[in-house]
Amino acid sequence: MRLYTKTALALAFACVFVASTAQAVIVNYTVGLLGSNEVGGGDPDAFGTALLTLDSDTNQISWSITTFNMDPLFLDHIHQAPAGVNGPVVIDFAASLVGGPIIDADVAAVVANPSGYYVNVHSTVFTGGAIRGQVPEPGTVALVGLGMLGLGVTRRRQLR
Repeated sequence: MRLYTKTALALAFACVFVASTAQAVIVNYTVGLLGSNEVGGGDPDAFGTALLTLDSDTNQISWSITTFNMDPLFLDHIHQAPAGVNGPVVIDFAASLVGGPIIDADVAAVVANPSGYYVNVHSTVFTGGAIRGQVPEPGTVALVGLGMLGLGVTRRRQLR
């Protein structure tokens, strides 16, 4: 009887451990968008931000893109390519600045190698691309946040 109880407890512990390690990876990215990031030049006056939420377990993505000083929206999507290079569209946002969640098999690839992808927003005037921004590595965002915190603390000490 004791062996049965120990075996059952070990099995229950293993199930809990396996279930806790099989959780989804949900990653949030903030992508700065500028016309100067476009290969061959984009809209010099336009800029914006793309907020992306990706779930690598379900391959879902949601987005919210804000643009400023830009002509009417024509297309928006994620391309696969490093900075300074044009690449193919892999996730299409269907000319919607806010949307999701949608399911796309390429979500897991973006989470695995974010800097190999960029968000691109096209306008009616800049049909090849008005503003663009490379998806940052998650650690990059954290380092920028820590740097900003450090600057804030330093500034506060200087004001005392």
